[in-house]
Amino acid sequence: MIGRQRERAAIAEALAPSAPVASLLLLGEPGVGKTTLLDSAADTASAAGATVLRVRGSAAETELAFAGLHQLLLPVLDRAEGLPVRQRAALLSAFGLGDDNPAPPDLMMMSLAVLTLASQLASARQLLLVVDDVQWLDHGSCQVLGFLARRLAGEPIGLLLAARGTRRPDWLDRSVPELLVPSLPPAEAEELLSTQPDAPAGPARRRILETAAGNPLALVELARQAARDGGLPATGHVPVTDLLERTFAAQVDELPAASRGALLLAAAAEGAGLADVMAALPPGTDVEVWRPAEQAGLIRLHPDRIDFRHPLVRSAIYGAAPFAERRRAHLALAAALRGDPDRRAWQLSAATVAPDASVAGALEETALRAVARGAMAEAVAGLERAAQLGTDPADRVRRLATAAYASVLAGDLGQAEAFAAPALEANRDPMTEGWICGLSSLVAMLTLRLERAFALVDSDGLMHPAAIGAGVSTIATGVAYHSGSPAQRARLRALLERRDMQDIASHPFHLWDLGVTDPFLHGASIRHVLPAVAAAPGRLPTELHTLGVLCLVLDETETAVSLLGELVNPQWEDADAFHAGMTAADLAWANVDGGRWADARLGVERLAVRFLDGEHTLGSVRALTVLATLHALTGEPGTALRHAAAALAVTEPAGALGTVVRARRAAGLAATALGDHAAAHRHLRGVFDAAGHPLHHHLSCYAVADLAAAAVLTGHADEARTVLARVGAEVGDGASARLRQTLDRAAALLADPTDAGRLFLAALADPTGRRWPFERAQVWLEYGEWLRRQRRIADAREALTRAREIFDGLGAVHWSARAEAELRAAGVTVAQGRPSALRSLTPQRQRIVRLAAQGLTNREIGERLFLSPRTVGTHLYQAFPALGVSSRSQLRDVVEQDAAAGL
Repeated sequence: MIGRQRERAAIAEALAPSAPVASLLLLGEPGVGKTTLLDSAADTASAAGATVLRVRGSAAETELAFAGLHQLLLPVLDRAEGLPVRQRAALLSAFGLGDDNPAPPDLMMMSLAVLTLASQLASARQLLLVVDDVQWLDHGSCQVLGFLARRLAGEPIGLLLAARGTRRPDWLDRSVPELLVPSLPPAEAEELLSTQPDAPAGPARRRILETAAGNPLALVELARQAARDGGLPATGHVPVTDLLERTFAAQVDELPAASRGALLLAAAAEGAGLADVMAALPPGTDVEVWRPAEQAGLIRLHPDRIDFRHPLVRSAIYGAAPFAERRRAHLALAAALRGDPDRRAWQLSAATVAPDASVAGALEETALRAVARGAMAEAVAGLERAAQLGTDPADRVRRLATAAYASVLAGDLGQAEAFAAPALEANRDPMTEGWICGLSSLVAMLTLRLERAFALVDSDGLMHPAAIGAGVSTIATGVAYHSGSPAQRARLRALLERRDMQDIASHPFHLWDLGVTDPFLHGASIRHVLPAVAAAPGRLPTELHTLGVLCLVLDETETAVSLLGELVNPQWEDADAFHAGMTAADLAWANVDGGRWADARLGVERLAVRFLDGEHTLGSVRALTVLATLHALTGEPGTALRHAAAALAVTEPAGALGTVVRARRAAGLAATALGDHAAAHRHLRGVFDAAGHPLHHHLSCYAVADLAAAAVLTGHADEARTVLARVGAEVGDGASARLRQTLDRAAALLADPTDAGRLFLAALADPTGRRWPFERAQVWLEYGEWLRRQRRIADAREALTRAREIFDGLGAVHWSARAEAELRAAGVTVAQGRPSALRSLTPQRQRIVRLAAQGLTNREIGERLFLSPRTVGTHLYQAFPALGVSSRSQLRDVVEQDAAAGL
């Protein structure tokens, strides 16, 4: 049983022999797990040798006198022969088993019979009475159980009851304690969903979690339905199984007809205000129509809205109504919503059963407004429905293609492919063929089918200016970058040569195509115009993502963090869904490079877990390589090696060389942390081909210094020099400040001792290198080691101290320990290192402190991080003692000192 430790402990305590009265009432909404708790308690009691008698109320038998009591006592009715005569007669008469007697049974005598029988049973061994669905027990049985509950003191009898809702039954004595069984918290709901057969992943999983709202029965049943039907609708009413419909809608049948009709309108309204729902009701209806439903606990009425007790109450009411009634409700709502075109379009859609161009057009407009708001799930649903209702084939293709792209942005690749395939097959317009092929290519790339992805866009027409604006060529160059295929890259370079290069800043996609295909050839010219292009207002999300990743490729790390953070702030609940996780992985890599390791981890943990749970996409495997790298750097090399191996098992067969290089480098760092230099060399050597050329034309180049370090320790220095020469030829004069630092570090490690000092100083000469603190600290560490070997002890101490301070601030455990060992060898007494106070805070708290240090108010910080001002204040109040400050004005010094430690 998941997430019910507290409830099980409370039941055990309430039924313990030491309890004054061994009884407990469980309350809670339908499906929350009361019956499961009863089952667990009954099984525990049986295993301990107790006698367990059970009854479950039935709505069909509420009018049958003593039907519940008969069910409870049926297994032991043969023991009634030992009861006193009057008691036995009363009990059997109530059950229609005694002598024919027209007189009604004596309730008091019958209650005494039940108490006596229970006491006799308990004299042999403990007795537990378990009563479920108390709200449906017949009145007579309730009276007897109420009598029994008041007389359990001193008896080895336990009474465990469960009732729906939060209202205690009137007949149950107040001395019986009660326990409200809540919905499962998010973590336990996730765990329960994961235990289901064919557990859903991705958007379907998030939809189920959102809809079920922690209700265990809903989680189980919706997971079963999603597995059977292949998913759930992204928006609108979630279809519920017969079980849930019976569970949540049973009380509706007892309401007056007018109230049932009003409830159906409210269920069909899907977020409309109370005034709109009232306007859709028959003329003359007033708010009193809601009173019976509110008294039944189905809804709560507010001046501006109607709240259902549980999301599935709404769905069950809607699903139980015949279609004709639902259609009338939707049409009435559409008439009342003329001033709200989006809701009106959906109401008309729900009432439309045949193709209708006007309704389809209205839905498409609604969907495009949803895209502009970033509401991708709603946009996809609108476009899909518009495609179904449209009458023009070209309109259908356009809507399906747009729905496919919105699905990509929402992270649902299966849905994206389901839309793209029929659009590609049905399209007859040559002007849109490139875009639809590009879209299909994007989906194929994100699902790790890179050869197919490139084949879909391998066309001379892709380099046409129109293709640039549509993003088609950007998809082609993106596929080639992630695949790392030399053949694909050569093909694109040939096509790009035909472009007019006069205006390099004409479009962000133009810059992308040049930058990722030849980052070293075009990097300098792109960096020259990049600030202005990145700062231009009104960029679309796809343009922001493209520019952000281009900045990542060109080592404009801070700009990359800024641009990508606008799209996928790690604090957002669905940050890992956008663009199928690619943007979250990109931002995490930028944070790794920039030394914000806590933010990087926060941004990819959920996405990496999805990969480990079987959701193998390019976004999720890239997230896993981020996590592997962080584990290697922060003292968990064993975990890093396992993650790297899992990533390689998927990416090597797929030919995703960009991620292969990342995973092998993570494994190399992990082996270095373990002191296994031979393994480190093997992993890092795999980043280059047999002849020493970069396996990936861009990413491999950044591993050359780590390879050089491992090669020197394992006797492969000459081979590493060959690799360095090959990298130098690839890079030419186009190295960024970061890559130049790396190349100088590699050259210093492989140089003769007399030349190494000059090369280390060259690596440290450009202050820009401080932007990549870990790599900067590696240079200081190895320079310090060289200085100590040259017996320049004072200089060595300074260099090693700098390295250790940076490593401590980052939490780079192995490298910090190595710097400490070198300092001790240089005669320095080393105090125990610790991470900076700021970086010891949680990622969220670090963000709040940094923003507060910039002068933002609590309200402004809350708006950025989607927190309340009160929550922001609480975080700051708790951070002050950890940082050793007493006022907000001191935070700037803390942040600046932390930054200085990374120099």
